[in-house]
Amino acid sequence: MRITFRANPELEDGEINIVVEAAAPTADAIGVMKAAETLGRRASQTISIDTGDRLEIVRKNAVIAVEVHGNSLVVRLAASAGSPAHSLVTKDRLQRFLESLPSSDFMQISKQVAINLRHLQSLEASYSGNMTAKLTGGVDETVSRRYVAGLKQALGV
Repeated sequence: MRITFRANPELEDGEINIVVEAAAPTADAIGVMKAAETLGRRASQTISIDTGDRLEIVRKNAVIAVEVHGNSLVVRLAASAGSPAHSLVTKDRLQRFLESLPSSDFMQISKQVAINLRHLQSLEASYSGNMTAKLTGGVDETVSRRYVAGLKQALGV
């Protein structure tokens, strides 16, 4: 594989165009294209959340936690300039939603909850080997014991 950079003055600032060249559309070539597409989605600083009657555009770093409630997701958002802390409800699936967020910042802590590690303030021992994640905005989430070791590893503990 050979990777080269070629400046293109016809592109807007911040715009990137990727061309994958191969003799045939092999699995490797398709894999590179999918990886580039995923990287492009994650590079964006915002995420679109469809609430059913409105499409909300929010900064990814404002997402504190994402919780499954029945067939819906509740996305808890931090307060920002001119906007108090609030939640949005969407009909998305947790795994699909997490794919659009940077995996270095977001981690699943139970079957129903994922948190933004940048909003994590502390972890406290709880019952039966579980822990409680204390997040900004007064948000508390239970870390299932199955996910405790992975969370500690992600935090460098």
